[in-house]
Amino acid sequence: MDAPTTIIPVDADGVVYHLAPQPVRIALSEGPPALWGLQVHVLRDGELLGVKTCFVGRVTIFTKDPGAVDGPMERTLPIIHDAITATIQRRLIAGETGDEIVFS
Repeated sequence: MDAPTTIIPVDADGVVYHLAPQPVRIALSEGPPALWGLQVHVLRDGELLGVKTCFVGRVTIFTKDPGAVDGPMERTLPIIHDAITATIQRRLIAGETGDEIVFS
């Protein structure tokens, strides 16, 4: 599971934001996990601007590391963080700093 102190700096057209991913939740199903979800707090200068509710699908993880989709969370988590960071960075560049649901 994710450490609550994880902070990911991201540059969006010269503005530095800090992403604070919250613990990852795995969608319940009878088969292998197909969807991972988490909230990411978006901060600038220590101020909370918004919460992005993020979902990362199995295909996204599989394309980066086929073994990570069924592997331990220590192997899957970096891929999830990379995917959501790229997606949120695009949203920040587009001027979307507030709450929203995003898919990676």
